[in-house]
Amino acid sequence: MHYVKVTLSVEREGKHYVSRCSELGTVSCGHTREEALQNIIEATELYLNTLEDLGQCAEVLKGKGLRIHAKKRAERGAASPLDVGLYSGEIPLQAACPSASGCSF
Repeated sequence: MHYVKVTLSVEREGKHYVSRCSELGTVSCGHTREEALQNIIEATELYLNTLEDLGQCAEVLKGKGLRIHAKKRAERGAASPLDVGLYSGEIPLQAACPSASGCSF
């Protein structure tokens, strides 16, 4: 299993919480902090899976200065708090071009 490490933020805006992935620019929201966090993880996974389907994941991640990491098993939606409203997330990749040598940038 491969994954990418990203920074996720959750902030209250009015009656809702808005969540963002700093490195990839994905945005989501939720009625609670936890819902917004899970929604941004899901939105970021979908974005990365689409890039993989298009064959552009490694190129886009490299362009944004992100690395693909290998791990025996990544938990879906693993996020660790860094500060109030700021999280370090490990977003699993569906394929991450495991057979391509250029993915270990």
